[in-house]
Amino acid sequence: MKTKIYILYALMSIFWGMTWYFLKVSLIEMPLLWGLSIRFLMAGIIFWGVYYFRKDRVRFTPEVKIVYLLITFFNYSLCYILTYWGLKYIYSNLGSILWSLFPLCVAVMAHYYLPDEKISIKKFVSIAIGLIGTILLLYEGGSLGGRYIFYGISAMILSVVLAAWPNVYLKMHAAKINPFHLNAVGMTSSGLIMMAASLMLETGQKMPLDGMNLFALFFLTVPGTVVTWGIYIWLFTYMRVSQISYVAFFPPVIAIIMGWLLLDEKLPIITIIGAGLIMLGGFLINFDPKNRKTHIKKKLNLLSED
Repeated sequence: MKTKIYILYALMSIFWGMTWYFLKVSLIEMPLLWGLSIRFLMAGIIFWGVYYFRKDRVRFTPEVKIVYLLITFFNYSLCYILTYWGLKYIYSNLGSILWSLFPLCVAVMAHYYLPDEKISIKKFVSIAIGLIGTILLLYEGGSLGGRYIFYGISAMILSVVLAAWPNVYLKMHAAKINPFHLNAVGMTSSGLIMMAASLMLETGQKMPLDGMNLFALFFLTVPGTVVTWGIYIWLFTYMRVSQISYVAFFPPVIAIIMGWLLLDEKLPIITIIGAGLIMLGGFLINFDPKNRKTHIKKKLNLLSED
């Protein structure tokens, strides 16, 4: 099981890193809401198929209903809209770097709701390091995107903050959640909401159906949504929420390389330092070798008892 978890975690990180390039490319010609609605509706249909194929059954409780609502309206709807809109005005690699703030936001939220994940002095220092990195990014922001760079960065940071709380609540009730059904319901609902919004707000806009746009839409839908979100929510059953949030700082490495090679997105030295501080803060906030050794000892003791 441990090997399976590591392999799936790595696959999720790689696909999410590549997603930033295809997202940036798709936004050149694709209407924002329409592209999102197609992506989520197609992904939702696939998740419904997997759910029914597995013949699972879902028992709705008040807590489970709240998880569905939070994930649907925050993670799948509002956060994705903010991320798409923000990325129109900033580099793709900058968007991925800003999402490295996610573990820091999760740590703050988890402090209030998860008894075993309180903020220590080490975590406080880690958050401070990440904030310094963010300030450096904002300082150098004028050279990292388009005309409305500040709005793009602000939208991205807001989406990160809003995504943290649903993830903490999901961890609190992960044992009661079926990941395939949650993704199916959440993505289908979000897709319908964004399609309705697109019909009202994006009249007259068209999406060219050339090879690049179609492949970008395919990648965003299947590897970038079905595979990544399916693995992500499945991992909540086997890992701590702080461990899962590590995924926020592996994809930027891939996104930076792809943005540099394929989109000519060059990062000045101050931005590279800021990015490094954000990712360092995200790593340090959850890295605890003592807890890791204790966890390993407990596992060995259980095995010896068996």
